Amino acid sequence: MARQRAVRRGTAGFTLIELLVVVMIIGILAAMAIPQYFKVVEKSRTAEARAFISSLRSAQEAYLARNGVYATDINKLDISFGNCNGSGSSCGMKDFTFQTLQALASCPGSSTAIPGWNVAVIRAGPAGKYGNYNVNYDRCTDSYFAGDTTTNSDLMQ
Repeated sequence: MARQRAVRRGTAGFTLIELLVVVMIIGILAAMAIPQYFKVVEKSRTAEARAFISSLRSAQEAYLARNGVYATDINKLDISFGNCNGSGSSCGMKDFTFQTLQALASCPGSSTAIPGWNVAVIRAGPAGKYGNYNVNYDRCTDSYFAGDTTTNSDLMQ
């Protein structure tokens, strides 16, 4: 009977090597997953900028229908953004600030005089590895892009 107890004790539990292997595997998985997590979180924050630009788009189209041109001043639009008094304002956004709104008499490369506009907002808070980056919208191409940097272009997709 004493011999059976000794045998059971020797086979119960995990060895130190097995535990180290499991901890190492968990560490490798975490090292791959954490950067992807931060990318997904930052990408979701760009949704705030896209929602702002979408509201701005609707207001710009209404302004064009009434006046024949796009607005160059955000305060002339039919929409009210909280705390929006020009460049550097939050305009109701938490993580971004409004930078510029530019109206174009005609889109570049267009054979007809189709008006267009551009808007830029910048990431306001600490954005980790992404830093402060622009989210730009170009009405002529109907596309979003990350401004001058290609580093953050994957956030716009």
